[in-house]
Amino acid sequence: MTIFRHILTPDGRRAFAFVAIVGGCVTFTLFAAVGVYLLRDDAEKAFWLALAAHAQVLVGLTALAALLVKRVLKVGRDGVEISDGVEE
Repeated sequence: MTIFRHILTPDGRRAFAFVAIVGGCVTFTLFAAVGVYLLRDDAEKAFWLALAAHAQVLVGLTALAALLVKRVLKVGRDGVEISDGVEE
């Protein structure tokens, strides 16, 4: 039960999300590598599969960037305030 106490904290949830995103990226990269290898004789299909794999990498990197950067978005009557946690 001790591990669940750490997962329930905000830092624990962020760490779990990081592990889940990285695990998903590794899994889909392996699937794409095997797929491109199996399609190595058909250049057109291998090209489109490799292009889709690049899109998956872009989605994974975007998810990691969103997870690792703490941003606050506040919308009010005075306008929109975006803060990235950097002290001035």
